[in-house]
Amino acid sequence: MFEKKDPLLLALALLGLIYIGSMILGLGLGTDSSVDQNPPVAVEPVQEMASAFQPDYHMSFVDVAGDVGIDFTHSAFEWGLSGDPIAMMGGGLCWLDYDNNGWIDLYVVNNYALAEAGRWQTDEGGLPTSALYANDGGAFTDVSEPSGAGLPMRGNGCVAADFNLDGWTDIYVTTSRDNLLLLNQQDGTFAEVAKASGGHAYGWQTGASVGDMNGDGLPDLFVSGYVDINNKIEGSTMGFPNTNYGLRDRLFIHQGVDENGLPMFVEVGEAVGLEPADIDPDSTYEYGLGSLMTDVDQDGDLDILVANDTNPNRLYLNQPADNEYGFELVEAGGVARINDINSGMGVALGDFDNDGGQDIFITNLGHQTHSVYRNDGRSGLPAYIDSAADLGVGEIGVGITGWGTIWADFDNDTDLDLFTVNGHVPVLGPDEEMPIVFYQNRTAQGEVGQLVDASAASTVDMLGNMHGRGASAADFDNDGDLDVAVTQIGGQLLLLENREAKGGSVTLSFGDFGTGQAPGTVITATLPNGQTLVHNVVVGDSYLSSADPRVILGLGDQPKISTLQIVWPDGTIIEVEDVAAGETLNLTP
Repeated sequence: MFEKKDPLLLALALLGLIYIGSMILGLGLGTDSSVDQNPPVAVEPVQEMASAFQPDYHMSFVDVAGDVGIDFTHSAFEWGLSGDPIAMMGGGLCWLDYDNNGWIDLYVVNNYALAEAGRWQTDEGGLPTSALYANDGGAFTDVSEPSGAGLPMRGNGCVAADFNLDGWTDIYVTTSRDNLLLLNQQDGTFAEVAKASGGHAYGWQTGASVGDMNGDGLPDLFVSGYVDINNKIEGSTMGFPNTNYGLRDRLFIHQGVDENGLPMFVEVGEAVGLEPADIDPDSTYEYGLGSLMTDVDQDGDLDILVANDTNPNRLYLNQPADNEYGFELVEAGGVARINDINSGMGVALGDFDNDGGQDIFITNLGHQTHSVYRNDGRSGLPAYIDSAADLGVGEIGVGITGWGTIWADFDNDTDLDLFTVNGHVPVLGPDEEMPIVFYQNRTAQGEVGQLVDASAASTVDMLGNMHGRGASAADFDNDGDLDVAVTQIGGQLLLLENREAKGGSVTLSFGDFGTGQAPGTVITATLPNGQTLVHNVVVGDSYLSSADPRVILGLGDQPKISTLQIVWPDGTIIEVEDVAAGETLNLTP
């Protein structure tokens, strides 16, 4: 991905890296005294996995981006490397059906190095833009310019949701300066309305997630704050991001839609308890990256999970309160035992051991291990057990810096597999690129909660190494299994078509928020053999991304779902009997 670089510019850029190395080389190192604060730049070798691949595995991933019309290349470091942390970190993407044609479209966030802005303007005719690809029958067309969604930006992440409840999906984008809200105009175009709606935030924001926090049926918005890039911490001896003050997280509560169809938000983060000073009175705001909303304590409302870079991960429980908003957020990361101070980046939620409890996976920096928090099954209590060493693959993530991550049943055998996208940081060149790693879950084969490294068997090892960042799953070709889009810094987007998945599946879409989304909905599927699958719907997760709003349930060799129960966020329960493999259901409360 670096073959276009000018040798002289590259040499000058590398000198610049040496100059600012005290800031960048420590990216994500944290304050844990047990962690080497000055690790070598060279990447540690990837640990050899302990469990051997099992021969009954049937699927493969094939990059078809160019074949289906996607030609997106991330624009950072086009002519040479520089020590630009914003350009090194971005890379989110969102799946959405923006034109309501039944085929899932793709929006990709772009970025560029600030030092190259002038050259983009003079040599290329303008700054790099984000991209929107319209899907029709599994073939994509670049509609970035005519849709108005292709805006120039130093972008980070995005989340797709119907914010004005008109039945058309909108896009919220986080950037290094001004967040954007692209409102779908129902005619193939978007209008940017962040400031007009009250959903504007200034500064380097990252992950975004959507859900109804106060039970009024309207989509609220959480946004992670990362680094105040212009406000350094004098005398800091830590590596980036601890060289700079953090930015506070934001929570935008939906106030309804005005007469012009504009969603109206009010920001209430501090008022309801986000990042309260009594967590650590001596600290700056924390460095938030990945986030998601889900009902952790099973009390009928949505809580917020934040993966923090070098600060403790946070779990904010939604509790009733006598204030103007009707709720407050109580930090319970320590009680739940998910508050490690590793370099939290991407976050995934799913019941990977099929015990009915939703488990949490968080990607971390290469000299750390990834965090695997298994729900201990105590109903109503937010309690997790660190199970990173109990997966059958040794210390998961050693030698790998992880970003985007997905729990999903890629082979449709009734359990959730694990997909992780990796890449070194800082971005120094091709020698620091890392592979995608794919783990097959063996729960369906009777080895409960055990993973095997299936990177070779699924052919993702053939994709080579990269500076990977975003990853998100969707059934782009409507064939009943999940495919994956992956972004990489300075490289081409990959669209990995899932081939040869043998199990049957059922596809579910939902009418909540008018877009087939229902964040907070709990799905329970009982199969003819008595097996039960539980899925919690989230909107916004992985690393700065959001997935296909539909839910695909793998059935293995079972011919149907005997009983499908849907519990909506407002408590409404519906049940459907005898849903055959291959069916697609559109469900509304």
